[in-house]
Amino acid sequence: MQISKYRDLTLMHIDGSRYFTIACDSCGGIGMSELDLIKVDEDIVGYLTAKLCLVETLAFRAKPTVLINTLCVEMNGRGKRIINGIEKAIKEYNEANFYEDNLEINITGSTEENIPTKQTGLGITLMGEIYNPFNRKEVISGDRVILIGYPKVGNEVLEDLNENKKEIINFNTLKQLTNCEEVSDLLPIGSKGVQYELNQLMETHTIDIKLVNQSSIPLHKSAGPATCALAIIKKDAIEGLKRQILQPITLLGEIV
Repeated sequence: MQISKYRDLTLMHIDGSRYFTIACDSCGGIGMSELDLIKVDEDIVGYLTAKLCLVETLAFRAKPTVLINTLCVEMNGRGKRIINGIEKAIKEYNEANFYEDNLEINITGSTEENIPTKQTGLGITLMGEIYNPFNRKEVISGDRVILIGYPKVGNEVLEDLNENKKEIINFNTLKQLTNCEEVSDLLPIGSKGVQYELNQLMETHTIDIKLVNQSSIPLHKSAGPATCALAIIKKDAIEGLKRQILQPITLLGEIV
């Protein structure tokens, strides 16, 4: 078995053209515990952490198969509320109908039952499956790089959810992007920011990106739980995509 890294994913070559993918995320100090720095209901914490792993897996066009949670809190109370949020993320993914097979809500995991904890902590691991992962569409000079959504972190994420601003990517948007023939690559933005992921695109495709409109986007700001994504897309397809999705689209650059 050959194991390799591709951006934020770990790939396991099983046989022939078949690969397993592994995505993971952690979250700490966010919740309703005594020492949490950002106070937010635990179900939202579970939802956003699980959603990030799902987004990273789906953006690679892999099918999620198994989700595992590791919670640093007790089951009865905080743990159950976190798991409710995880199950909400799985339900939203299933409702988007990416694949014929749904991801089972009967998740596996562990909680902390020996030591009382005063701060929320959790980890999510998501396994997926994909065939021929490197049969990718060609990226050529003149293609455009766009940002879907805005980078948000901490309380900004909560404000977007509570006020329904629709500035954070969701599963329906992700499905539109992965199904779009004119989109040749899709890359969620996490805590390392837009500029880091732009560099990843250039490294993956051995290309240069000429930035054309970055003044309104903080390139080095964390995007928290993957609140936005980069896409390489054909120039003529951008206006049509804007009519299909609710999140804002910002033209960032051009492939040169």
